[in-house]
Amino acid sequence: MKIAFHYLGCRLNEAENEHIARDMVEAGHQMVTLDDQPDIIVLNTCGVTGEAMRKSRKCARKLAAGGPRMLVLMGCAVDLMENGENPVDDEDVAAKSDDSVQIIRILRKDKPDASKIILSAISQFLSNQTQDLKETAKYRLRMRSFIKIEDGCNNQCTYCSVRIARGREVSYPTQQILDEINHCIALGEKEFVLTGVQVGAWKEGNRRLHDLIVDILDKTAVRRLRLSSIEPWHTRPELWQLWHDTRLCPHFHIPVQSGSDAVLTAMKRRTPIDGYLEKMAAIRAEIPHVRISTDLIVGFPGETDQMWQETLSFIRQAQFDDVHLFRFSARPGTIAADLPDQISPVTKHKRWYEAETLIADIRRQRLNAAIGQPCEVLWENICEKGVDKNCWYGYSKNYLRLNRWFDADVYMRGNVTSETFSECDIEPNIKYCVG
Repeated sequence: MKIAFHYLGCRLNEAENEHIARDMVEAGHQMVTLDDQPDIIVLNTCGVTGEAMRKSRKCARKLAAGGPRMLVLMGCAVDLMENGENPVDDEDVAAKSDDSVQIIRILRKDKPDASKIILSAISQFLSNQTQDLKETAKYRLRMRSFIKIEDGCNNQCTYCSVRIARGREVSYPTQQILDEINHCIALGEKEFVLTGVQVGAWKEGNRRLHDLIVDILDKTAVRRLRLSSIEPWHTRPELWQLWHDTRLCPHFHIPVQSGSDAVLTAMKRRTPIDGYLEKMAAIRAEIPHVRISTDLIVGFPGETDQMWQETLSFIRQAQFDDVHLFRFSARPGTIAADLPDQISPVTKHKRWYEAETLIADIRRQRLNAAIGQPCEVLWENICEKGVDKNCWYGYSKNYLRLNRWFDADVYMRGNVTSETFSECDIEPNIKYCVG
C-alpha cells in the first residue's frame, strides 16, 4: 500500500515517523508524498501550544477529507486530547471525508509498538479486499536522518505540556541506536541528528550522552552527526570538547526561554542567565565557526516591562545566530496557566514584534560576518530550474544554507562539495531560517 507521513512540531516527531517508515518499507509498502494519493497517512501531531493543538485538529480533518483509506493519528496532541483537552472523536475527524476512512489512534503507551499496530491494521484491511493493494517497496533517501535516542521529560517547567503528553524520561539502548544508524548508513543516508524530548538526559547505567556520541563515532561510519536541541544544564565541557572531531556538526540549539532571571525562576528553569552566557562563551571559544540558536517565550505571566527589557538586553549580549520566538500560550494542566498577572495579547504581540526586529538585525549581522567562511555543503534538492543549469540548495555543517548552480545533467543530491559562504547566500538564510 502507498503510505505518506506528515508531522507537526518538533524533530522528535519526524524521527518517530522515519523509524516507522523504514519498518513499512521493510514490510513491502511504498512511501509516497501527500500529493500521491496515499492509501494510508500517518500524522504525528504537536501539542506544545494552544495554536499547535488547533493546527493538529485542523490538519487531521483536512487529511481525512483527502480520501485515504486509513488515517493514523499519534503524537502529543492526540495524548493531550485523550486526557481531555478539546478532544475530537473519529466521526468529527472524518466528517468531510467522501468515503469511510478508518481512524487509528496510537497513544503514548502504545507508541513502541506503533509499526506493529499499523501493519496489523493494514493486514486486516487487505484481508477484506478483493484486490491486492501492495506496491513495490520504495525508500526515498533522506539527507538528514533523525535518530530518536530518548523520550519523555522529568523537568517541571511550569509552562510546558510536553512532559504531560510524553511522560517520564526513557533512554534507548546504545546498541539499538547504533543498529539504527548503521541500517540508515546502509540505505545511503549521509547525516544524522540525535533527537529526543531531553537529548541531554540520555543515560545507560553510568554512561551519559557524551559516551554515546563517542560510541557512534567509533562504531559507525557516520560522516556528519549533530544534536537537535539540548538544555543548557545538559551542555557541559565533556560534551562540547568532543567537537574537535570534524564529523560533529558545529551547531547547538540551546533553549533559554527568557533573558530575565526572575522569569526563569517562575518558569522553574535550572540555568540562570550568567551561567547560560558562560556556556555560550566557552562553546564559541572551543569550536570554530559554531552557530548557536535558542527558544524564547514572550509574555510569560508576571513578566514586567523591566523583565522584558532584561530579555532584550540579553538578546543583544548573546548574539544568537537564530531565535525561535513564541508568544506564551496557557496550556491546560500546567502551573503557568493558573498564574496571576497574565499578559494581554496586545502586549504579547508588541513584545514579540520588538524582539523579532532585534533578532532579525542580529541574524543579518552574523551572516555578514560569515562571508568568506569555508563550508562543506551536503546538497539536498533543486530549488530552481534553468534552461541548461539547475540551482541546488544544501547545508553546511554549521547549518548555513547555500545555493549553487550546476549543469542540468549533474545530479548533486547526496554529494558534498567545498564552497565559500558569500554575500549571495545571506538572503536564502534569511528566508529559510533554521535553528
